[in-house]
Amino acid sequence: MFPEYLFPYVVYLISLVVFGMAFWKGDRPLKLVALTLLVGWTLTPIVNRGDRYILNYPITTIDTNCALILVWISLRWRRVWCAVLAALTILIVIVPLVHVFDHDIHLYNRYAANNILSNLQLVVIAMATRRVIRDRRRADEGAVRP
Repeated sequence: MFPEYLFPYVVYLISLVVFGMAFWKGDRPLKLVALTLLVGWTLTPIVNRGDRYILNYPITTIDTNCALILVWISLRWRRVWCAVLAALTILIVIVPLVHVFDHDIHLYNRYAANNILSNLQLVVIAMATRRVIRDRRRADEGAVRP
């Protein structure tokens, strides 16, 4: 019983660490992505109305705006990880719409799909942070050598 209730809070703490590392060590697009997703993930529980069977418009609006911002960042800086992140966010916007139009899909399948996509977003940001740190370290090593 206890781990089921604890799991979302552990994931939120892990996401805060990943977003914090991205904001601290990342370059400008990574900082913007981390800030966008952190704001989106923070506002989502605040505006949640608890509607289980109809479309939750405030959450859909927040997710759509996050997707639009991530698409803009992806087009502006042309990073592959950012394009993958924008695609995952667009899928997060589509999942509730599919559930509303197809009533054969169970509610728990919708929640599972949303959790999988959110965890994939977290993995993409962690890998992008790792790559930015590694590229910066390689650039610094190249600048030190004569």
